[in-house]
Amino acid sequence: MNTYLSSAQLKDLAKERLSGHYGFLIGTSLVVGLITYALTSLLTLFVAANTLYGFLLGQGIRFCLSVFVGIFNAGLALIYLKFACGASASFSDIFYGFSNRFDTALVISLMFNALSLLPSLAYILANAGIYTGKPILILLSLPLLAVMLCIYVPLWLCLSQCFYLMLDFPDKSPNELISLSFRIMRGHRGRLFYIRLSFLPLIFLGLLSIIGTLWISPYIQMTMAVFYFDIMKPAQKN
Repeated sequence: MNTYLSSAQLKDLAKERLSGHYGFLIGTSLVVGLITYALTSLLTLFVAANTLYGFLLGQGIRFCLSVFVGIFNAGLALIYLKFACGASASFSDIFYGFSNRFDTALVISLMFNALSLLPSLAYILANAGIYTGKPILILLSLPLLAVMLCIYVPLWLCLSQCFYLMLDFPDKSPNELISLSFRIMRGHRGRLFYIRLSFLPLIFLGLLSIIGTLWISPYIQMTMAVFYFDIMKPAQKN
């Protein structure tokens, strides 16, 4: 018997858990966003992207920057899990990944960013075509993007629970967390894919205003947190 919550039920539960916390969650997102913006702005001062070499160098530095910023996701996951189960969170939780299990958070962030390189290969190929004046490379970037997305999406779905699992199982190594994420996502990949797609209309509406985007992000993240609790229910019973 299927005892898992539907997409609509997860979203309703997420709205309930968000009550009274929107200001705090928007604030944490803004802090992480400002840190990312500041670091990215520094990057543009030192790297010129008007040549293929400069472009590739910039992409490499951006990758390292994304890995560093990705460590904040451990703290954000902790905050959302706390609110999802009715506990309180503090602003200092944002930096959890830097002060607790930094090596594990770094490996998981590196893994997600390395995975994101797959669709980025099409972007790099297209830019190589622009800088070298070879239109064929731009044309090849389109089928490459399609292939890379077919690899990226299933892998991302399988690995999507790693930061949550890191918080629940502090004694497990990164490899064990990755393996566990694959295991608990069996039978749930299509479900999570549908839930993520269902937010697209809201995301498009949110793009019309910054305020809308700030409201949607906590809604999505909280839905992901309650989704994690939902798929872990059988494990908790055992």
